[in-house]
Amino acid sequence: MANAQVPVATVGPLGDSPVQIACPNCHQIVLSKVDYSAGLLTYIFCGGLFFCGFVLGCCLIPFCVDRLKDAKHTCPICKTVLGVYKRL
Repeated sequence: MANAQVPVATVGPLGDSPVQIACPNCHQIVLSKVDYSAGLLTYIFCGGLFFCGFVLGCCLIPFCVDRLKDAKHTCPICKTVLGVYKRL
């Protein structure tokens, strides 16, 4: 069984967690590395908390929560950007 093929599930739209995907650059099947960065939803939550009276730094909490940030998927081998999941 030297040439046994491993089935790979087809990936739909990228989400906020790592996915197994074939990298178009290095042609390897990898588990994507996810980096989170502040996006539009993060700033909307920050502004909403600020206007609700959470002024003493509490309005910055959304910048510490990954579930409110955009997710950038990269290949861990060649560092190619595979896609970005934007919350809004």
